This record gives sequence, C-alpha cells and structure tokens, in this order.
Amino acid sequence: MLGSRTSPYLQEKLALLSTLTVFGQVPELVEQLLGLRVNQSQAYRQCQRIADALDEQHLSTPSPALAGQQAQAPGLVYGMVDGSMLFTDQGWQETKLGRVFADGPADGPAGPHASEYVAHRGHYSGFTPHFERLLPPDSPVRKVFITDGAAWIGQWLSTSYPDATHILDYYHVVEKLAAVARQLPQGDTWLARQQQHLLCDESERVEAHVAGLRQLPAADRQCLGSYLRANHYRMRYGSYQADGLLISSGPIEAAHRSVLQVRMKRSGQRWANHGCDHLLRLRVAYKSRKFDLVTQLLKNNQAKI
Repeated sequence: MLGSRTSPYLQEKLALLSTLTVFGQVPELVEQLLGLRVNQSQAYRQCQRIADALDEQHLSTPSPALAGQQAQAPGLVYGMVDGSMLFTDQGWQETKLGRVFADGPADGPAGPHASEYVAHRGHYSGFTPHFERLLPPDSPVRKVFITDGAAWIGQWLSTSYPDATHILDYYHVVEKLAAVARQLPQGDTWLARQQQHLLCDESERVEAHVAGLRQLPAADRQCLGSYLRANHYRMRYGSYQADGLLISSGPIEAAHRSVLQVRMKRSGQRWANHGCDHLLRLRVAYKSRKFDLVTQLLKNNQAKI
C-alpha cells in the first residue's frame, strides 16, 4: 500500500482520479499522465483512507465566498434538496443530496449557479445537520427553497427555515396534472388551462377543477386534491416569477447526475456502505470546489511523520 513513502501530490492525484472515474481505469491514467505505475488496489485503498480522514464538518462548512454571500442582506440564496437511489450490498438505498447556491449575474466570475453540496446515505436525520451548517437557518440572507412534495422535506424546512420562501417545483405539479389529463377526452386543453391558473396564482381554481372531474375515481380525486391543498402555500408561481425567482428544481435534478450518478450509478456498480460513504465525501468535495481540503489533509499528515 502506498503510504508515507508516497508524496502528498501523488496521493492527491490518486484520490482525484478515483473520484472522477472507476478504480480500474486509474492505473492507466496515472501511467499516461505521470509515467508511474500503480495498481487498482492501491488507488482504491488510498481513496478510502483519504475519504475516511476527511472532516465532514469542514466539508459542509460554506466556503468564504458563499459565507460572505449569506451574511449580506438583502441577498438571495437558493437551497434545494432531493433523494437519489444508489445500489448497495443491502439493495437500493436513498442518498439525500443538498445543493446551495447564491443568485447572481450570469457573467459573474463563478456564474449564477456556483454551488456547494452535502450528501448523506440513509435517514434524513443524518443529513439535515450538514445542510444547516452549509446554509445556516439564522443567516440574514433571503433563502428560497425549491423542492418536491416529500413530506419530510416540507416538515423539516418549515421548522428550521420558517422565514424562507418555500416553493413546490412547478413541474412536479404539472406532472401530476398531466397524469389526470391523459384520462380525459380533451386532456391537452384541460391541462393547458390548469397550467395557466397555476401561473396566475390561482391554485384554488385547479383544486376546484380536479374536484369536479367525475370521470376520475373518487380516491384519485381525493388524493390529488389533498396534495394541492397541502401545498397551496408553495404554489404562488405568478408571484414567484414576478419576483424574479426560479420555480423549477432543475438544478437539484441535474445534481443527481453530475454529483452522484456519473460516478456512482454506472452499469453493474454495487457499493459497500463504507465505500459508498467514502466516495460521497470525495464527490462532494470535488463538485463543491473544496478538494483543497484533501490537499491540506495530506500535507498535514506528512508534516506529522
């Protein structure tokens, strides 16, 4: 195993390459890029050792740039949360993924969506403390959350961020209405009318139209009606757009692929729990532009030898 004899530079590059691609491809890349020979086991063990030593609190601490934006009022910071399924030795398990980014000009130095992430496999109680460190509930900046209709997300955000703007992803609502429209004779026309109502802050009219659909089974009408009523306070899409806010959770949907799936959900992959957790840390560090934490960790460890 590579250890103290190996430079921090090489250790960091092994971890970085293992974060970007499967372990089996790392030896060839190292030989092509650095002219050195390593094997797959060395890359794997180095990646696991480094990830295990990473401090999760430091990883979920906002960068100075994001912390500075959160300290400014007025300002605007988006928070998005969703779950993604990864295949493990125990079957499919959900990984909670959070994304935080400040609203800014498209021509800014980091672009409008320079994001920082947190991820946690398992129950949301292990996820929320990390997210609240990344986006502190008491920061004075205006916070806007765009999420789907998951009950745990709504309950947690209402408790921890009661003063934030809460938005239900517009396209999740449209998707549910589209499923109803497919059962109607003039479904496309009906759906277009409901979308217009939603974009005019008239979700009550949508509720009334759903309640009047006698073509649907009573249980289906009741289920959709309950969903619309429960989320009424998060469906003022016309007002949100007039205020210049996003109404779609597209950034967190995209993050599922860019943070997790591109590396951890390839054909045939299956993860041990510890291996999954370790690579989640490294993927978060890389996508959050915090891989310098790995560099510093390795330098500090070398200094102690």
